[in-house]
Amino acid sequence: MQFSKLLAIAAVTGVTFGASSNNSTLTAATPTAASGCSFSSFTATNNAQVASVAACATVVGDVTIQGAGLDTINLNGVKQIFGDLNIKNANLTTAINAPDLQLVSGDLNLEELQILSSLNLAQLTTVGTLQFNALPALERAGLTSGITTADSIVISDTGLTSLEGINVFKLKVFNVNNNKDIETIDSGLIAVTDTLSISYNSDNVDVILNQLTSANNLDLQRINSFSAGNLSAINDSLVITSSNVDKIEFKNLESVGKSLTIDQNGEVEELDFPKLTSVGGALQIGDNDQLKSFSGFPKLKTIGGSVNISGSFDNGTFPALSSVAGGFTLSSEDGDLSCKEFDKLNSSGDIKGDKYACSGAGGSSSSSSSKKGNSNGSSSDSSTSSGSRSSASSSSRSNDAPSVQSSLSSIMVLFASFGIVLY
Repeated sequence: MQFSKLLAIAAVTGVTFGASSNNSTLTAATPTAASGCSFSSFTATNNAQVASVAACATVVGDVTIQGAGLDTINLNGVKQIFGDLNIKNANLTTAINAPDLQLVSGDLNLEELQILSSLNLAQLTTVGTLQFNALPALERAGLTSGITTADSIVISDTGLTSLEGINVFKLKVFNVNNNKDIETIDSGLIAVTDTLSISYNSDNVDVILNQLTSANNLDLQRINSFSAGNLSAINDSLVITSSNVDKIEFKNLESVGKSLTIDQNGEVEELDFPKLTSVGGALQIGDNDQLKSFSGFPKLKTIGGSVNISGSFDNGTFPALSSVAGGFTLSSEDGDLSCKEFDKLNSSGDIKGDKYACSGAGGSSSSSSSKKGNSNGSSSDSSTSSGSRSSASSSSRSNDAPSVQSSLSSIMVLFASFGIVLY
């Protein structure tokens, strides 16, 4: 990762980075690794070996702590680790104490610690990647000061009841999954450059990311609520699925770079995307049993892929829609929604794709065509497949005569240009 590479280069040249006095930024400093504090892939499996690490205020190198003979792991006094810290497969460990640790330049990985119930990382603010995995007894993250600098954060399969103390402005990855007891995820995160994924935690989890302004991929699964009032751009895809939300609201979202998917949300009754103007890929809305209207896109102008909408709708409009690059399929069962407005979009050429199908309260309509600008290249349109074949055939025959006349006219003009008259 970029951050780790920077630290490694600095270490080689005799300059490293230490936590500043406010524990929120990195500043240039000179490493003071005491004798015995430089490690090369060191593994500690007993208390004496852990104590040899704890004796160092600054540790240089990768350290792994593991083993069945460790009940409490004490790293009191360690302030900086220039490398990775892995604590894993310690089945009897109930507590990890690192109250003075401020910086881990590489990965801080806690994994497969089945009865760990107490974690003290009170001063930790800076880490390359923070990963908690398979910590089912851990209810609190112990991040008292809060992480302010990191590359990626992954929290998976823990006993956490809330996730606080993640105050990084920008992350590459923020992934919180399969934490069955977590009910609140609250972060001051502003931007995620790769993936932001919240999935399969407690059914009651409330996600609060009110400082978030941009994300690349946003994947939300099995959430109770989501608040991101300042989110204005998603560069890749947005997926909201299998959740208990009653309202899906993105008040300031203006664009989705690729696909937008809203499906299998059994409780959702309302969609609210008041500023969304473009979806770069497909728009898919389906299997949302309580959703009776999709009229929550008043400014949506362009959809760069196909549209697939299914459900039982009484209302649904796209008043500003002027271009759908792909096909359009809408199926509304048992609702009052009519296809009239969407038929107009198709007949006016705003739907560019080869397939259009709509079924609603007033009946169904469909067309299959090869439209200009698509891979098929020609321009024909019909309501049934047999009609399409006859239309294409008659169009070919009717165009034969004009083609011959055009050729003769061209010859006459050519001769005339040389002063030749045909009798």
